[in-house]
Amino acid sequence: LGPSSRARARRARRPDAAMAAAVALARPAGAASAAGVLSLLEEQENQLRVAALERLNEVVDQFWHEIADYLTDIESLYEDASFPGRQLAALVASKVFYHLEEYEDALRLALGAGQLFDLSHRSEYVEKIVAVAIDEYVKLRTNNFENELKKKDPVAIDDRLEDVVKRMFDRCLEDKAFKQGLGMALETRRLDIIKTFITASDDAPGMLQYAQTSAMTMLTSKAFRERVLRTLVEIYTSTKDVNYTALCQCYFILNEPLEVAKILKDLLGRDKEGCCTAYQIAFDVVDNENQHFCNVILKSPLLKL
Repeated sequence: LGPSSRARARRARRPDAAMAAAVALARPAGAASAAGVLSLLEEQENQLRVAALERLNEVVDQFWHEIADYLTDIESLYEDASFPGRQLAALVASKVFYHLEEYEDALRLALGAGQLFDLSHRSEYVEKIVAVAIDEYVKLRTNNFENELKKKDPVAIDDRLEDVVKRMFDRCLEDKAFKQGLGMALETRRLDIIKTFITASDDAPGMLQYAQTSAMTMLTSKAFRERVLRTLVEIYTSTKDVNYTALCQCYFILNEPLEVAKILKDLLGRDKEGCCTAYQIAFDVVDNENQHFCNVILKSPLLKL
C-alpha cells in the first residue's frame, strides 16, 4: 500500500476504535475484568487514555490485581509532563500500591496526585495514606528539631507533604476534632497549630489541661516539652479566667520559682477566694518535693511580711 492508501485504511479503522473505546468505558453491572479499559492505555489519543484512567479510578479497588500489571505504563503517564491526566495517573497508581501494601510508593504517588488525593473521602485508602504521611512528617520534623538544637541546617520537607498535613489539620478543625488535631500538632512539633486548636475550641480551659497533660506524658524531648509549656503559659496568661494552679504547675516544670512567687503575691492581695487559691498552690509546690524550688520562693522579697 502507498502512503495515501495507508491513511485511508487508518481513517477506516477509526470508527471501530471509537466503538471499542465506548464499549470498554461502559459501566456494565458486575463487570468481571478491567482488561478492555486497560487496553485503552496503549492508545495514542490522550483523551482516550484520560477516560481510561477515570474509569480505572472507579474500579481500582475491585481490579487492582489486573491494573498492577500496567503500573509501569501508568507511572510513565504520570512522569510525562505533557500528559494532561498526570495527577489522575498518580492517584490510580497510588491506590494500586496501597493494595499491594507498598505504602511508601503509595504515598509518593498520592503526593503526585495533588488535590485529587481528597481527604474528604474517608476511605480506608485515604486514612492509611494520611497516617503514613503524618508518620513521615513527624520523622522529618523531629529530625529538624534535633538539628536546630545542634545548630545544624534543617532538611527540606516536600511542599506536597506539608500540604497533605495542613489539609489534615484543616479537616480536624472542620470536624471540631480538637483533641485529635492537638495530638497531631504535638507529634509534628507544630507550636503554632497547638495554639490554634486550643484557642479555636469551645472549651479552652479543658483543652489547655489536655495539652498540659499530653505534653507531660507524650513528649520524650525535654527541650520541646519546655517550648510547649511556654506556649501554654502564654495562653493561660492571656485568658480571662486564669487557672493559676495549672499555670504554677507549668512554672514548676520550667523551674521558674520567681514566677510562682509573683502569682502568690498577687493572689494574697485579693479576696478570700484568692487567698485560698494561693494556699492551695503553696501546698501543691510542697507536694512536688523540690526543696530548692521552695526555698527560692520563700526567700523572694515579694513574699516578705
